[in-house]
Amino acid sequence: NSPVEIANAGDSRLFVVQQGGLIRILNSNGTVNATPFLNLSTIISSGGERGLLGLAFHPNYTTNGFFFVNYTNTSGNTVIARYSVSANPNIANTTGTILMTINQPYTNHNGGSIKFGPDGYLYIGMGDGGSGGDPGNRAQNINEN
Repeated sequence: NSPVEIANAGDSRLFVVQQGGLIRILNSNGTVNATPFLNLSTIISSGGERGLLGLAFHPNYTTNGFFFVNYTNTSGNTVIARYSVSANPNIANTTGTILMTINQPYTNHNGGSIKFGPDGYLYIGMGDGGSGGDPGNRAQNINEN
């Protein structure tokens, strides 16, 4: 339902991010696990261009179990948080660590994509801050946060 991202953790599974707050596992045989890998639906605002928007597995996920998500919280701000897998490789721990919260001036144009680069850094696609016609002139301003 409303998939916005597909990620791989280095094995045969695909992790499907649903805008409404679920991360579901699609197995190599085409089945979807009944229990979501992670359910953030109670801590996000969803709809339009908001919701659970991004997922990136740490380059050393197989040894440290860390992954990162990008979501819009109930105040409408972007949150980047770190979570970890539980003892069951198909279920994440439900408590994460918020690494940063970024104010969003409008409800649209939330980028959402997060990816690890070959340099090991986590890159965050934020969008331009929203509203039609970019009234704050943020899209092309390299000094904008």
